[in-house]
Amino acid sequence: MSIAQDANQLLPGTERNGSIQRAFLLLNALASQPDGASVATLSTETSLPRSTVVRLLASLADAGAVARPDQNRKWILGPTISRLTHTALPEPNLGDRCRPLLEEVTAKLKETSLAAVPIGPMSARVICEIEGPRMVGVRSSWAETTITDPSAGFVRMLLAEMPAKTVTTAVEQLQITQHTHATKATPGLLLAEVEKIKRDGFSLVVDELEVGLSGVAVPVRNNGIMIAMLSTYLPTTRLTSTFIDQACTALNFAADQLGTH
Repeated sequence: MSIAQDANQLLPGTERNGSIQRAFLLLNALASQPDGASVATLSTETSLPRSTVVRLLASLADAGAVARPDQNRKWILGPTISRLTHTALPEPNLGDRCRPLLEEVTAKLKETSLAAVPIGPMSARVICEIEGPRMVGVRSSWAETTITDPSAGFVRMLLAEMPAKTVTTAVEQLQITQHTHATKATPGLLLAEVEKIKRDGFSLVVDELEVGLSGVAVPVRNNGIMIAMLSTYLPTTRLTSTFIDQACTALNFAADQLGTH
């Protein structure tokens, strides 16, 4: 049984369309490649045969779901997906509403803060970023980027939203990169982190993406459904238990403001 079938409890017993599932697998892969991806790259990322990828791309292009600008070799998401994504967001102006709240978070914590929305089962897109004021801090911009690495707090929070059986299957199929000595690079270690997020209500990443970089993230919910995530990133040297408590308080306050509208 596929992940999508296992996660979808609607219309039990009804046969699923495998082509649609493969098409969304391809679209998720493209979403993680904002600069575009070749057929060869997409075949590798999805484990689909090259001929299947070509056939799906042709059908998706006819619907405007993918495009190949200037007839180069790289494919990108098309205008149809952009329109659907805009419509599907909990609020079209969510990014605008995040900004003043993140500015308050950054002012309180003196660290960089981010907001992201889910765009796939294990991918999130950063919609707003407020850089911290300290001279030594996070300077790399994630704004408008898609994050798919399971070493990132946002992706782990998405995993924590999955049913237990589904998340186990998903994690076992992941290719986890050992970025640093601290990276949770085995399915067992990653599943333990996911369980910790479920228990604690927030994600904590320390030195896993890059030595010296840490982050705290919390969910934004509407009627129990996670619609976005907020986080703060900072040098590990400034990460203390007191800061974690302060970060969770500030981020959860902002999340409540976003989730109650």
